[in-house]
Amino acid sequence: MFAYAENVYLVRNLVDQAVDSWDLSQKVRYTGQLVLTELATNAVRLYEGKEIHVWVSSQFGRHLLELAVWDPDPDNLPKILPLTDYGESGRGLAMAYELSDQRIGWFRSTTACGKVVWARVGP
Repeated sequence: MFAYAENVYLVRNLVDQAVDSWDLSQKVRYTGQLVLTELATNAVRLYEGKEIHVWVSSQFGRHLLELAVWDPDPDNLPKILPLTDYGESGRGLAMAYELSDQRIGWFRSTTACGKVVWARVGP
C-alpha cells in the first residue's frame, strides 16, 4: 500500500478479515484495529506517498494477532515517548505499547532496506 492518510482504513479491514477468518475475540479485533492503525499512521506521517507494507498474522491456537508495518527507512527508529496530560503528539506509539501489553518492537529488515515495527495483541 502507499502511505496516504486515506488508505489507513484498509488496515482496519485487514484486521477484521483476520479476526473473522481465525475466529478471534472482539477484544482482539478492536485492540488490533487501534494498534495497527497507529503503526500505519506513523508510517503515513513519516513517509507519505512511499510504499509501505502492512501485515497481520496469527499462530494457530494462540488467539492473538501479530501486526506489523514495514517502511523504507532503516535509520529512523521509533521512540516510545512517555504519556503526558499536555502532549499533543507522540502518544500513539505509547498507546500501542500499553494496548499490546508491552509486546511491541522494531528491527531493521534483513530482506529489504527499511525497518519493521511490530506488535502483538491478545491473551
